Parts: sequence; C-alpha cells; structure tokens
Amino acid sequence: MKKELAFQIPFSGFAGTTFINCFASMYLFLENIKVTGEAGYRCDYREKGHCSQCGSCRKTPVAMQERYFFVFDTMCGCSSLRWRFDGTPTQMQLLISDPDYDDGGTDNNVEFLFGFAGYEYQQLTDPSVFREKIKAAIDTGKPILVRVKSGGARFRVITGYDADTLICPDFGSAQTAPCYEELDVLYIIGKKTAPRYTFLDGLKRIRRVMEYNQEEKLWDGYMEKIGLYGPEGLGETSLEEKKVRMKRVADTMWFTFNSHNFAEVFRQRNVQELKSPVFDEICRKIGAPLYGYTHDLAWSVIGLEECADWGKHYAGYWGEMVQLTLRQIRDNDSAVLEEVKRMIEILEEQR
Repeated sequence: MKKELAFQIPFSGFAGTTFINCFASMYLFLENIKVTGEAGYRCDYREKGHCSQCGSCRKTPVAMQERYFFVFDTMCGCSSLRWRFDGTPTQMQLLISDPDYDDGGTDNNVEFLFGFAGYEYQQLTDPSVFREKIKAAIDTGKPILVRVKSGGARFRVITGYDADTLICPDFGSAQTAPCYEELDVLYIIGKKTAPRYTFLDGLKRIRRVMEYNQEEKLWDGYMEKIGLYGPEGLGETSLEEKKVRMKRVADTMWFTFNSHNFAEVFRQRNVQELKSPVFDEICRKIGAPLYGYTHDLAWSVIGLEECADWGKHYAGYWGEMVQLTLRQIRDNDSAVLEEVKRMIEILEEQR
C-alpha cells in the first residue's frame, strides 16, 4: 500500500540537506504556511536588466523557505560559527554541528530548534521500530526527519511509503530516498506546544558563540599565518606553503558566507520581536554596513585566491592585504556582537 503526503516545500540552495535546512522545510509544512508565489515568475531584471521592485522573487517557494532557514540557522548560533585555521573543531562547532558535515544536527541543536519552533519530538535509534514509527507518522499526516548512516548530506525528509520503499521529495535532486537499512536516527514530530525557547534565548545563544570566537582569537590565528611578518608569517615559507595557506583562507571565506544568513534575518525582520521600531537602527547596521560588508570582503578574498600568481616576488604582500581584510571581518564580528548585546539588554528591560 502506498501513502504519500503532499509535501511541496523545497530546500534552500544555501546549504545541502542539513538538519536545519530539512527542519525549515518541514516547519513550513507543519505550520501550513502558504507559498503563494510561482517558481517561473516573470522577472524584469532577467529580461530587461533592471529591477522593477515587483517583489515576485520574494514570494517564490524557495524564497519563502529560505526566510525560515535563515531564522533557524541564525537563532541556534550556526550562522555565528567560525573556523580555526588548523581545522580543529571549536567547542561551539561541536555544540551545534557535526564538524565533518556542518549540518546543525547535534542533539543539543536538535533540542533547541524543536523547542524554539514549539514542537515535541521523539529521537529514536532502535531500527526495530523504524517501520512502525514511520508508517504511523505518515498515516497521521506528518513527515519524518531522519539521519542516514553515511553520505555527504546525512539528513532526509521522509514524506511517504510504498510497501517497504520510503518516499522523499526530490527537488532538483537535493535528496534521494534511503532504504531502511541506511537509517540511523528518526525524529518523530509530536504535539504543537508553546515554544520552550524564545527569541531572547536565541540571542543569548548567539552571544555565547560569538564571545567564544572572540575569546579564542580565531581570526587572529589566520592573520598570524597569512601576514608577511612575524614568526608564523609568510616571510620564510615556501611557494607551496603560501598557496596552501591562501587556499585555507579562501575555503574559510566560503564558510563565512553564513554571515549572509545572519544579515537576512535582520534585513527581512521575519521574527516578530524584530518588527518593533526599537530595533530599527540595530537591524539596519547588521544588515548592510556590518554583515553585508563581511559578505563582500569574503568574495574579494576568494577572487584573489583564484587569480593570484604566488610565484611573483610581490606575492607575500598580498598576504598582508588579506591580513587587513581579515582584521576588518573580525571587527565586523565584534560590532555585530555589540548589537546582539544591545538587543538582549532591550528585551530584558522590557520583561
């Protein structure tokens, strides 16, 4: 017997099928949030080279899902994570994400997001009950979020079954349906409840992550390795080592694009508390001059790494330029942290 839910919520293109990405799509389905836009909308920018501000691009299924993906990614602290230069996972990475997958799928993060969204859940690891629990959930109209044992992206949303075959929505080949033997963990959705964690709790979680980054001097570790001078700088390193270090910085910039997710929450103000005029200035600062700036600086470093000829005699001086760029990115993080602290103070005074 076949049964399949009418699940039409896509996943964000800003991530693979991470826990947070799958959770956001599942949340829209559970909350019955209507997606009114069309994927194939007419766009003046594409056709004529100028934007008419029609807003159609903000109403597409992907755009709607991304609003919630950005909120969940930011409130749990994931979009505040920063890497060490040597790749050793930080305590905050281990709190939020499996460092091998950057998926936001640790038990701590799963518990926070279900609590923030206001849902009870069961986390099951006994394979002997998987068939029974999946069938029961689908029969009551609820998708199941699962983690599989291996693969590049280990989370799936199960939306149906056909005898012993599981069914997943497949938007742009984002995920493939696993077999039962591949399943590692089931997350069974329970009752809707009052949220166990608030926007204020999310801000405090962000503060915790960002203060840790600051205390560990994570960006300083990069600057020491990429600057020309100093005992660990580029001055006496080989050509190959210069390339390796610059590649590491560029890879980190791809990760640091999570600042875009963070900025979008404060640009779009999709969290109810952010709609208050008291946060107007804070939202403006985070959205453009701070994390909009970080986003642009990250692209500049990626571009330099792609085209730089490190065999030239002046290559080491590029390292100094990158060092200055990283210092600005570090300072932007510090400034955003101060704005987060301001929001916490405002909300605590209002209690």
